[in-house]
Amino acid sequence: MSTAERKACAESLEKMGQMATCSHWPASPYARQWGGEAQTAQYRALQAAIVVCMAPKALLDHANPQVVLDPETVAALCKQFGIDAAGWRAALQQVAEAELRAFAWRILPVQNLVAAGLIDRPQNDDYAIGLIALPRALNRSTMDEKFDRDPGLYQAVLRLFDVEGTSEHNLSAVDKYNYSPKNYWSYIFMEGVARGEFTRPQLLDKTLGTLEREWPQFRAGWFSRFHETLAPTADEMAPFAPRYLGLCQSRIPPTVTMALGALKTLHVAGHVDGASLLGAVQPVFYASAKSQVDAALKLAEAAVKREPALAQDASAVALHGLAHEAADLQKKLIERLKAWGMNDAARAELEAHVQSVATVNRPALLSLIGNVGPAASVEIPVAEQPPVGHGPLDPLDTSRMLVPIGDVTELVDCIAFVLENPKDIDALERVLEALVRMAPLPQPLLKQFAPVMKRALKLIDREVQNRLARLLAFVGGGKRPQGHSEKSQKPKAEEFLASRVEDLIDQAAQGWGLAPLASATHARGFIDAAVFIERIAVYQARGVQAPSGEQVRGLLRLAPAGDRSAALRNQARQLADAPLARALRHALGEDGVPITAKGDEEQALFAAAARIRHPGGDDPLVLDALGDFGPDGANAARYAWSVDARSSTYAGKTYVHHHLTLSAAEVPASTPHVLMAVRRAGVDDTHDEALLRYMAAVVPSSLESFFVDGCRQVGNNLDWWEARWQDHAYLTLLLDPTVPLTAVQPMAVLLLALALAGKEPGQTALAVDALVQSFIDGRLEVPALGAQLRALLSTPIVMAKRYAKSLQAAVRADGRLAAPVFDMLCEMLAADVENPPKNLTALMELLLEIALSSQRTLPAPTLEVLARLSLGGKGRAVQKSLLGLRAGAPA
Repeated sequence: MSTAERKACAESLEKMGQMATCSHWPASPYARQWGGEAQTAQYRALQAAIVVCMAPKALLDHANPQVVLDPETVAALCKQFGIDAAGWRAALQQVAEAELRAFAWRILPVQNLVAAGLIDRPQNDDYAIGLIALPRALNRSTMDEKFDRDPGLYQAVLRLFDVEGTSEHNLSAVDKYNYSPKNYWSYIFMEGVARGEFTRPQLLDKTLGTLEREWPQFRAGWFSRFHETLAPTADEMAPFAPRYLGLCQSRIPPTVTMALGALKTLHVAGHVDGASLLGAVQPVFYASAKSQVDAALKLAEAAVKREPALAQDASAVALHGLAHEAADLQKKLIERLKAWGMNDAARAELEAHVQSVATVNRPALLSLIGNVGPAASVEIPVAEQPPVGHGPLDPLDTSRMLVPIGDVTELVDCIAFVLENPKDIDALERVLEALVRMAPLPQPLLKQFAPVMKRALKLIDREVQNRLARLLAFVGGGKRPQGHSEKSQKPKAEEFLASRVEDLIDQAAQGWGLAPLASATHARGFIDAAVFIERIAVYQARGVQAPSGEQVRGLLRLAPAGDRSAALRNQARQLADAPLARALRHALGEDGVPITAKGDEEQALFAAAARIRHPGGDDPLVLDALGDFGPDGANAARYAWSVDARSSTYAGKTYVHHHLTLSAAEVPASTPHVLMAVRRAGVDDTHDEALLRYMAAVVPSSLESFFVDGCRQVGNNLDWWEARWQDHAYLTLLLDPTVPLTAVQPMAVLLLALALAGKEPGQTALAVDALVQSFIDGRLEVPALGAQLRALLSTPIVMAKRYAKSLQAAVRADGRLAAPVFDMLCEMLAADVENPPKNLTALMELLLEIALSSQRTLPAPTLEVLARLSLGGKGRAVQKSLLGLRAGAPA
């Protein structure tokens, strides 16, 4: 063949390569086309043809771990067919490195070429990152096979201690998500030691070197765990003693924990002197982790025991641990300081800790300083605090009004803002209203939309921006894009916004110049009923009718009428008779309105009216007239929760998982689809926080079904098994001043109770903020929250120590929370008297601290519960102190 004829074979060779690769999978159609599995000789023939007929990259695409041409064969082929062998190899090298730079998963074919000797081993970080990913790229083989084919790979992988990797490809992530223990990097390195490829001191040196770089905690954590796997002896660690001392200053907590453990071993073996030890652990006494401060204190004790002359030096170092909030740790520190003695400088430093230590420890600290006698009591001044609020803010407060967009220039600016900030649902509402009201736009103004339209088209993979782009494209260009979501009995999360945008496009096409009926007038989706009535009157005067979906949405968004109910009913009676007008009058509380349902749309209108007339309750009039069509129709949805135990077995071990289940009555299959706008619970899950915020604005006056989903998502992810940042949408809503947290809306209270027991710091901080703010606003019903906390604490799904931490944070944030937290703690102690929850002592310690600092006595029922609790160790001591508060006696 001529060169041109050989190049013409490329397409068929590419298809042949796909067929050969897929021939190993019986279910693949290529297996039948090939006639069985491709054989070794066939792979060699195929690869030889690729070398001669195709670009070097094709060999990379069809490199097979079992069959790769050797360099001599490739050289012979190049010579026979007049190909520049050196240039061909250089091109293959360049392609391989470029592929790795673009996509780390390409390491598998690249490594096959390296092992075959067809390319040189790359020396850059891209190759190292590819090697990190290699164990997960393997299908049924193990890394042992790769090392057997490429003995030089062992020394190459030592570079993994020097390359941090990426968020996806790092040693921690690969080992965490690997399917085969033999492909864990920790196993691979230990196997290398067994094979004599590495030495233990070599790996220990590399491990410490990586930890000294202070990579992010998730990535650095692999190396501190590998140190545990190595389990070096004191003699092995001795040459590295100065480095262990230095690692105590690391900002990565697992690294510090590892260093403290190593120093304990080194000190016992005599490889570290006491003075060096005290100097190294000083920064650890500032740590937020109680276990680390405790470990540092034990090291200081060991140093003083061996070298008593260091006692006052140990005091000067350890006193900084009093900044930790744990009362029992503070007590232990004060006892050690008293035993070791202090100089004048140390005593002066102690005075700075008087106000920060727990009240129960303050007398002992003052005694240590020398200001008062050991048995003296401490008067705790109660700071003046402003009073709490009187309840939820009126949704129609003037501060929450949404001002309509006035002109095209402002509209373009607002669209640009929403495209970058889709979670701002109030801004989205203003944009949707303005686009429909201003349609059709005059031709001279359309040029102003070009920049935001261009930006919107780049964001169409995000649901909110995608739907806004659809409406923008229609208003700006008159064309309705394809791709409207199909409706389903259980709609997906995005369907709430998708169906509304389609209705808005229908209205914009009419060019009425009217605001959509369901456009919010106030923040969080609320509509002033007076404005809603005015809109209907204008529509009727123009002889036009809004889409049925907008009619239902508008009713669902009505704000509570309050004292204006009678006036609003009189205003609504002036409307021409129509199903929407009748449903509105019923929603506003008028009796005797004919309730009919001649079709799905009319039934949906009265269902929406029932939800507004009786938020959280049943509507007997609609129920009698139309029957029961499921929860949140004529009847309000009522939810129940339970915790179920689920077991699974893996690798011979049985694991028990606890799952929070929330249930309500089933929705009948005959329910009109438009009624799905009333309901949120049961809708398919979403990872889009902006969509969640939008769905909270569907029925802004009744959020129970929305909070049910929040409870389900947050409650089954308390240990942060999965990063679900979108769940912030549920918790952020608890901060809204219009949202009550009372027994009438138990799911909101349950969500707060669950989130206070979360593991992820950011999510828990939101819950603490919600607790503080809702109490200050007067929106929180403390007994309702206490009851939920008690009920949850009687199940294994929450941890008492997390509640103690969250409640303590709330009290520290605002002293006014001391009283409600005290009441809730008293309630929580009774969660399970016969079988007390684990770490109940943490809650008891907080209760003791609040009781002493606020000079409150425990109520008689709480004292009875305390007396019945069977506790041991530290719990018994705290129990005794609490019982000592009987009748106001000092603890």
